Amino acid sequence: MNKGRLSLLLKSQPESSTLHYKLGIWYRSRGMMDEAAASLEQALFYASRSPEGSKEHTFDEPLCWLEYGKQLRLLGQSSQAAAAFEQCVNHNGYIIEALVEIGDMLYRAGMTDDDLTLRLTAIASASIQNHAIPVAEALRLLGAYHAATEIYAASMQSQGWTENNLVHYILCLIYINQFKEALALLSRKAIHQERVLLMTAQHIIRVTEVINVCKCCLYGMNGGNGMPALSRYEALETAKTAIALGKIDEALAILSSPTPHEYNELIYTLYQQGYRELAANRIAEMDQLPLYERSQISLDLCFIAAEIQYDAGKYEEAAAIFEAIYSTDPNHSPARFGAASCYLQQTHRSLISKMESCVIGSETFMKIDRYLSNITRALHILNITQWHTEWTPAQQRNHQATSAAVLH
Repeated sequence: MNKGRLSLLLKSQPESSTLHYKLGIWYRSRGMMDEAAASLEQALFYASRSPEGSKEHTFDEPLCWLEYGKQLRLLGQSSQAAAAFEQCVNHNGYIIEALVEIGDMLYRAGMTDDDLTLRLTAIASASIQNHAIPVAEALRLLGAYHAATEIYAASMQSQGWTENNLVHYILCLIYINQFKEALALLSRKAIHQERVLLMTAQHIIRVTEVINVCKCCLYGMNGGNGMPALSRYEALETAKTAIALGKIDEALAILSSPTPHEYNELIYTLYQQGYRELAANRIAEMDQLPLYERSQISLDLCFIAAEIQYDAGKYEEAAAIFEAIYSTDPNHSPARFGAASCYLQQTHRSLISKMESCVIGSETFMKIDRYLSNITRALHILNITQWHTEWTPAQQRNHQATSAAVLH
């Protein structure tokens, strides 16, 4: 629904929370961040005024609190955002998502996982009777695997425990190197070998590869005796799963002499799983990028190389790589959005430089300020397309990780 239609409807229904919510989402899609927050706030205001029995059945109040909190985070209003997320929990909707948002803010502010667990437990227990499992799920998504494992272990017989919780518990055990316990649970529950346990950053984690990772890690500790015999394809998939489960050195041992194609696959998996510095170092060691090769992994590798340049503020270099990608594959929309972002960032940087030599309040200063506002808005619109790789809070913890092994 476009803004004109929404505005027309709001004239006849000025207190409709649903319409104000939709208008807020429309503003956000156009990069108008302040207006988006104001509309979402208006939606919540009118919802608070409605008697319990007469609330709009089309209005999802917990979702509005969640989106309002996210919007406030984007605007740098952390304390107000945290309050909005707590309201989301209080309204008993999107509980895990809201706890993850709160936990992410607290972790970024320097809170330890132990304190994080106490804080999230306090927030959840104030509104939810069976709060342990949602807290464990949130901690897992935040990368606090030790804390999540302890709560999962104590909750296995509790009401609301599901097979998905069991799967997440097993994966957490592997993250913290409890391989025997993970294997025991996998065999005890007789989970089918081809069962998909998790989809993470475009990589499918199946039972088969998880068992292989556990066995390789266990036998590796014992000098390698009894390691499972794997085909080339199985070794590659197991190595990628090992990376997804935080076992970098083990992954490189599983596939110790990769072909160029396998090498690129491993680098791409490292990057997608949040090991940004490790991937960047490996790309920097390459003689040249496969810029004009049409294979999917070559395009993927070039794309993350461009992202790395972009994030380092090297917009000209990044744009050149993005351009090479969509000249090879004209349908590669993320590369086009990436190139557009580079051009906007270059213009933004140039205007900032010019502004520094202008008299504050002068006509030139004000004109540049308007241009900068339009560029910022355009960048917000491009970011909404999600052209850039996005990492979960757990994967973001891997950004500065290092590995003792060398990937070649």
